[in-house]
Amino acid sequence: MRLKIVSLILLAGLAGVTGILLIKHQGAPPPAAAPIAIIETKPAAPQTAPPITNVPPPATAPVAAAPVATNALTPEQRQAAIDAETDRLQQWSMNDDPASLSSILADLTNSEKEVRKAAIEAAEQFGSTNAIPVLKNLAANDEDPEEKAALLEAANFLSLPSIFDVGQPATPAEREAHRQAQMQKHSQNQNSPVAPNN
Repeated sequence: MRLKIVSLILLAGLAGVTGILLIKHQGAPPPAAAPIAIIETKPAAPQTAPPITNVPPPATAPVAAAPVATNALTPEQRQAAIDAETDRLQQWSMNDDPASLSSILADLTNSEKEVRKAAIEAAEQFGSTNAIPVLKNLAANDEDPEEKAALLEAANFLSLPSIFDVGQPATPAEREAHRQAQMQKHSQNQNSPVAPNN
């Protein structure tokens, strides 16, 4: 029995010492790095090379004219690219994430008119009011009257309240005022005497 008690006390003491060492080790600051000596150096004085004499000029090789790089797409490739981008816009318009909205808004300045038109429609479908300032800004700088009208129409559409917002107070202050008015009306209804029916 004594052996069990003594071994238990020794184990408890060993655990205590180990715990103290661990706590002390964790609380100690990390060892400082050795200081780095910074040596200032002065730039060397420029050395001048002696002039070279009797060196023949380099032989000139005939230079061929560089081919003109054209990024022109065939009409089929162009239409395929437009179709692919409008398909992506359609997909993005069904998502509900900032990356999709950002991609839609980026395509509002695409060089292809068809893609810009699809981007306007996608912005409307996406339904985020965050697109309104971008749409209005682009409309203010657009020279095409049809596109300008479409941009403004989309901005106006997005600024309309949704079906869920109709009849609801818009701002937190309005909601609080509406809640207090409802509470006051409720308390007045409870405190008013009920007229007896004759």
